[in-house]
Amino acid sequence: MSRVVTKEQYFDTAVVVLAEFGFKGLNIGVLCRRLGVTSGSFYHHFGSWQGFVDTLLEHWENRQMVELRALDVGHGDADADVRAMSVLASGLEHGAEAALRAWAANDESVHVTVKRVDESRRRTVHRVVDGVVDDAETATVVTEFGMAMIIGYQQLAAAGESTELDHLLAEYARLIYSHRG
Repeated sequence: MSRVVTKEQYFDTAVVVLAEFGFKGLNIGVLCRRLGVTSGSFYHHFGSWQGFVDTLLEHWENRQMVELRALDVGHGDADADVRAMSVLASGLEHGAEAALRAWAANDESVHVTVKRVDESRRRTVHRVVDGVVDDAETATVVTEFGMAMIIGYQQLAAAGESTELDHLLAEYARLIYSHRG
């Protein structure tokens, strides 16, 4: 077990483990076995479990922010914005996010990070919805519906329910357009 791995490999592996086993299944031993390294490698990179958790959360949040900024919504074609939002929602690591949400109920630092990501997503979704829906109150309700839908989908999928996200996103787009001014 003398291979060298990067922090990013630890983070990618953690996302897979979170999706497979939830936050209770994520630990140093599992990460090191999956990566084929010793715990010394882990401690070299992170110093401690909390050091790992802090940098994992920072990495995950930064990646979410980069993806949201890349959408660049609210500046042009509202239809393209709705499509881009759906593509982004489809590409999320839903199993890992469900695990992060469960973890957030048990760890304040995780809770704070998930809340910040949700707020950024909410602002982005609202910009998209606001580009189609003229009424501010309706736009807010439709935005909250979208947030509830994606979080609910993540919870159902994590519980093994077979729900087709593409169908949900298509219906959500229809809902947005049904309120077009």
